[in-house]
Amino acid sequence: MKMNEKAVSEAVGFILILGIVISGIGLVTLYGYPVLVKEQSNTDVKNMERAMIVIQNDMKSLCFKNVPYKETSLQVSGGTLEVTNSSSYDGHLNVTNGTTWFNYTVGALTYRSDRSNEVITLENGAVMTRQDGAAGSAMLAEPRWFYDNSTDTFVIYIMNITTETMMAKSGMTTVRMSLVGSESQSIPVPGGNVAVEYTSGSSGDYSVAWENYLTGASVKMNRIVHNTYERGGVDRLVIKEYRIKIHDI
Repeated sequence: MKMNEKAVSEAVGFILILGIVISGIGLVTLYGYPVLVKEQSNTDVKNMERAMIVIQNDMKSLCFKNVPYKETSLQVSGGTLEVTNSSSYDGHLNVTNGTTWFNYTVGALTYRSDRSNEVITLENGAVMTRQDGAAGSAMLAEPRWFYDNSTDTFVIYIMNITTETMMAKSGMTTVRMSLVGSESQSIPVPGGNVAVEYTSGSSGDYSVAWENYLTGASVKMNRIVHNTYERGGVDRLVIKEYRIKIHDI
C-alpha cells in the first residue's frame, strides 16, 4: 500500500516556518531590544538635560529678576531626581583676594539614570553631566561669572541650595523654589590676584567641568594647583551669594 505523504510535507513546512519565526523573534530580542532600551535611555537623559536647563533659568529669574517664587513641572523618566541641602552636600567654593578666604557651600539637584551611567547635576548655577564610575565631566550650561575689563572687576555668583529635608522623586514632579536671601560683597584686591578653589560634592566629581569653565574664554583663570585657579590684574572682587530654597519636588 502506498502511503500519502502530503500531510507529512505540510507538517514539515509548518515546523520550518515556526522555526524561522522563533529564530526571528530571538534575534530581535537579542539584538534589537538592547538598542531600543539604549535609545529610550538616551531620550530620557536628553529630556532631563533640557529640564535641568529650564530649572537653571528659573533660578536665574529668582536671583537676577526679583521673581519671588518659581515652579516647574517636568517628567522624570528612567531615573530619579534628588535635591541635596548645601549643609550635607560637601561641595564648596573657596575664594580669596590674596589676604582673606571666603568660603561658600553649595547644594545640588541631581538626576541619576536607572538605565545607564548618566548623572546630571545642577550645582552653583551650572548644569553638568558625567558618567558614573568614570573620570571626566562636561558643562552643559554655564553659570554667570564674568570679568569686566573696563573696571578690572571680577564678579562671582554663588547659588546656595537649601531644603528642609532630603528629597527624591521619579515620574511627574513639580520643582517649587523661592529666593530666601542674598548678600553682596565688594572686596578690594591689593595684590591683583584672585584665586578660586573648587571641591566636588556628593553628586560626583565635576572638577574637569569646572576647570574647563574657569580656564576658558569667559573667566580666563590659570590653574595653579589641583582644583585651584587664579586670575591676575583684578582691582575689585564682587561676590554675590543667593540662597535658594527648594520647597518640594
